[in-house]
Amino acid sequence: MKICIVSQTFAPQEEGGAEISARLGAMELGQRHDVTVLALGKEGDAIAPPGESRLQGGIRVVRLPWNNSYLPLPRKSSAGLLRRASWHLRTAFGAICPEQLTQFLVKEKFDLIYAQNSAYMQPALFIAARTAKIPICLHLRDYGLLCPKTSMFRNGDNCKRPCLDCSLLKRRTRELTGSDMTVIAVSDALRERFLSNGVLQDADWHVMHNTNATESSFETALMGRQAPAAPVFTFGYLGSLADEKGVKDLINAFLSLPNHNEARLIIAGRGRQRDLEKLKQLSQDASVDFKGFVRPEEIYRVADVVIVPSRWHEPQSRILVEAPIYGIPVIGTARGGTTEIIRKHQTGWFYDPDKPNALSELMANALSIGQRQWWEKRDEIFPGLANFKGTAEQSGYYGQLETILVAAATR
Repeated sequence: MKICIVSQTFAPQEEGGAEISARLGAMELGQRHDVTVLALGKEGDAIAPPGESRLQGGIRVVRLPWNNSYLPLPRKSSAGLLRRASWHLRTAFGAICPEQLTQFLVKEKFDLIYAQNSAYMQPALFIAARTAKIPICLHLRDYGLLCPKTSMFRNGDNCKRPCLDCSLLKRRTRELTGSDMTVIAVSDALRERFLSNGVLQDADWHVMHNTNATESSFETALMGRQAPAAPVFTFGYLGSLADEKGVKDLINAFLSLPNHNEARLIIAGRGRQRDLEKLKQLSQDASVDFKGFVRPEEIYRVADVVIVPSRWHEPQSRILVEAPIYGIPVIGTARGGTTEIIRKHQTGWFYDPDKPNALSELMANALSIGQRQWWEKRDEIFPGLANFKGTAEQSGYYGQLETILVAAATR
């Protein structure tokens, strides 16, 4: 089968969860199918100029010109407010040429378009696919078709419906019924959010959690850790330092622990400079360690528990899968797709972030157990960790995916 994997941002560009998933999918599907990755490029960009290239593993990448001031990023742009607003407006009106996109699809004669990460390329991609008569399987990992920010989180709170400016910017994509499309969501919570907003309601829906990383993607020596590795009980955080990620809540909860000086909080990730400075000012304590951007394994190697304190309805963080593979429990908010993993697999605890002290109480409980006892009783406290099936091989991820893709190609 000849497949076009669409990922607006693709390696060797900076990667977030969606970009990692697109790359892993291209590598795996490319072993059995004729795969081309369609991404965006910009003239003058040193990493991602328009044109065709081959990446490690022989992955063919074609980048079409992006007619906007800067390329999409997996993290928030550091551009000013007016420039960002102008960028979103230009994107809404079409920053990719639909005629050029259509010509490419017609020329290549793909059997299927597998849109992994394509919100900023819409609705041009949908229009071009329809013109070229190529079926689409859309893999949703965020709220990008509903919200330009992709998070449906604004002014410290979650949006049940797209706000006025989002509705205007996303009007053309929000009118999609999806009657001729196959859609995969990374969580049932994400699927429900789209359906409750009347988007893609007629599509052929599937839910697949992010168990798409193969065993070779993990550090074998760390998988299924059985013992502490740090001198004191260590809480870990991995991810963006944006407001919706709840990092401020995590720091406040940690500092409120009476014995927090007997523990450690490691924060790994990056964000806008002003956000980072505010968080560092809040946590002027020797027990809070900002690592910046590091390989996730640097945190998984020492953390006794990883915390996902997201205030937004995060569809399904990769951390919920990665941490249990390494034998580490997770504490996460009862929002989005987080509880679907924790509750089903019994790999951690979850809490309501609107309930005062809810997080600090769970952290205090972990500390009261003690680091050594925490690990000795880990499988009793979190019975799903020992046999957690989080790798692609264990979950049969790509077998399930290919079944969906083959069916999508023949709709």
